Amino acid sequence: MLDIDTRDLLESAENALTAPGHLTPAQEDVWHNHTLRNRIPMVLEALRIAREEGDAERAMQLIDQAVHDYPAPTRIPGNRPVPGSRLLSRRHRADHNDEPEPPTAA
Repeated sequence: MLDIDTRDLLESAENALTAPGHLTPAQEDVWHNHTLRNRIPMVLEALRIAREEGDAERAMQLIDQAVHDYPAPTRIPGNRPVPGSRLLSRRHRADHNDEPEPPTAA
């Protein structure tokens, strides 16, 4: 049985290397070509640190850094925003004037 630190480290690595489930095939392709490709070396280095140096905390920090430095893309091929991203929400509101009108003085 694994200790809690090892389980947390492995879960963190698995999460960093797993595409979000809500992605369309095009978005998943972008995720694999951009996000995953950049995260893998950092996650491998984190696992090496945990194995060779016994430093699970530092390894988890490196995995967290990989997720932070290489977040899921906000755009898909054709330069379209990814549905559900903050970028889409802002742009959609700006393009479609969905922002509430400010109150006018009477």
